[in-house]
Amino acid sequence: MASSGTTRDTAAADVCEIVGEDVVARVLLERLQEDDVALNRRAVQRAEGIVEVVDLARRHPEIYTVGDHSDDRDHAVRAAVFDIALRLQISENQVRGLLCTAETAQELLPLMWAQARDGLVGMRFVETATAAVLRLRAPVGADIAAREYAAEAIALIDRACADWALKLSIGAFRRRVNTLVERLDPTSAEGKHARGMVDRRVILEEADDGMTWIMALVPTVKAVAIRRRLTSAAKHLQKDRREGRLRDQIRADLFCDWLCGVGTDNAVKTTVFVTVPVGLLTGVAPASGNPAASATVAQLVGHGPIDSASARQMFFDASAFRRVITDPVRGVILDMDRRTYRPTKAQRDWLVLQHGTCARDGCTRLALDADLDHERAWAHGGATDIGNLRPLCAADHVRNHRTRLIYRSRPDRTVEVTTPTGHRTTDPPPF
Repeated sequence: MASSGTTRDTAAADVCEIVGEDVVARVLLERLQEDDVALNRRAVQRAEGIVEVVDLARRHPEIYTVGDHSDDRDHAVRAAVFDIALRLQISENQVRGLLCTAETAQELLPLMWAQARDGLVGMRFVETATAAVLRLRAPVGADIAAREYAAEAIALIDRACADWALKLSIGAFRRRVNTLVERLDPTSAEGKHARGMVDRRVILEEADDGMTWIMALVPTVKAVAIRRRLTSAAKHLQKDRREGRLRDQIRADLFCDWLCGVGTDNAVKTTVFVTVPVGLLTGVAPASGNPAASATVAQLVGHGPIDSASARQMFFDASAFRRVITDPVRGVILDMDRRTYRPTKAQRDWLVLQHGTCARDGCTRLALDADLDHERAWAHGGATDIGNLRPLCAADHVRNHRTRLIYRSRPDRTVEVTTPTGHRTTDPPPF
């Protein structure tokens, strides 16, 4: 008896013989377009739903906040964004981005937003148009003439984008919008650069195999100068016949060495926690498949495994981080009486090693940079000891004390969060 899959394949082949493969291809492509329209509509509905939730939190901060503070509304909005992020399993920054896009488009891009609601354009086009009009919006305190010009320019952007979004790819659309904005923006070149300087920052993005991208938004003049200096130094090193690295590899190594101050009196002394098992140093490792094998893998705390060669070298050269072999608490008092509120360095180090990241479910911010929170408040009799302390990133620490979100530690010291709207986080078991 033929399977259902075989039957469908045979039917499709029969259709191709009757109407021709080009017709079948057209039908399939039209289905894709119909699906895309449906997805665009759902994306807009999702963004509008986010706006509705946040608007409700603005009008009724008591949903999320406790007490009677002047900034309760701000904390309520942040808590609502956090609640949405937990439920949709996306980052808070993504929620804020969707919120900004939807609110701006609803206010300033009525034509584009109407097309998005009809499913004719995707959110990527709306996001590009939104970024454009935000550059042209009149600043607070601008005179009437400036406000009128900004309104006219934004209306022109809306009309142009509504037309281009139906005809252009996202790449071509973005280039054309940026060109139009440059022509309409009355800000001087100096003013534009000053505006861009506000956004300068450094971003780290973890890659695979113990590697991480480090990106910096800096002035173009400085970026070109940095690249030229790296290239010049790399060329000089490549003249050595013993040099086996590629130029890109040399540039990357120089970049790290220069930023870390290698070979200088002010070399970086930032604390980094790396656990190096004894078996890794002695070369004695469990047989493959043995559950104990994971105990011979070095870990960069809060990030993940690192290769054994780097781990051994770090251990023998250790000066900027604390060495931990088997029992990091031996001989160290970790429990304290109630005569002091602040945790000791030993307690902080132990909690960093125990958690790696913020203890809250799903948070990846490093415990090294976190606040140490008393589960039972110090003011209510909570002791400053390991059993009552947990690392919470700054955002979670504030939410725990300024909102109605409940942070509860489990027996394994991970932290479950229950929102005022009834959502509860979970923590999947480790591998």
